[in-house]
Amino acid sequence: MSVEIRAGTLRDICFVAANLREQDRREIFATAILESGTQAGATSYLSSPNWCWTAWIDGQPVAAFGVSIGNYIYQPHLRYAWAYGTEKFKRATPAITRFCLNEWPEQLIAEGVTRVEIRSLADHDFAHKWLSSIRARKEADMLNYGVNGEAFELWAWLKEDWQDVL
Repeated sequence: MSVEIRAGTLRDICFVAANLREQDRREIFATAILESGTQAGATSYLSSPNWCWTAWIDGQPVAAFGVSIGNYIYQPHLRYAWAYGTEKFKRATPAITRFCLNEWPEQLIAEGVTRVEIRSLADHDFAHKWLSSIRARKEADMLNYGVNGEAFELWAWLKEDWQDVL
């Protein structure tokens, strides 16, 4: 089983979002009022189509991940990372990690980015382990952040964290 990383397409990201594993579904639906996983996928893709990827196993997309631009006028140095997947997400994690560490820092720095923020559901333990593995830092607990009062954690990946991988 090999994992292939491909540029994200609206169709593939929406497929992943329509087939989410439970922890990711809870996290996504706690961050916005959405009608479906497909709507979440479309929102992810449309927020920054040139910064979206999918991980594939056995001819099927199993994970979607990327970086959104946010408010470029007021905070051009800031981006927001996101990732979610199907039940096969864990099998794709090593390839996604390598991709993020090898491909993102140079591209982000070239665009003037100094900080990438990630918000994660407080009990999403797998996400927190993965964030640590890509050298992100937990910065704060965000109580009552979710649409129904869910607690989140704020993580950040800083420019100085990328220096040794450049």
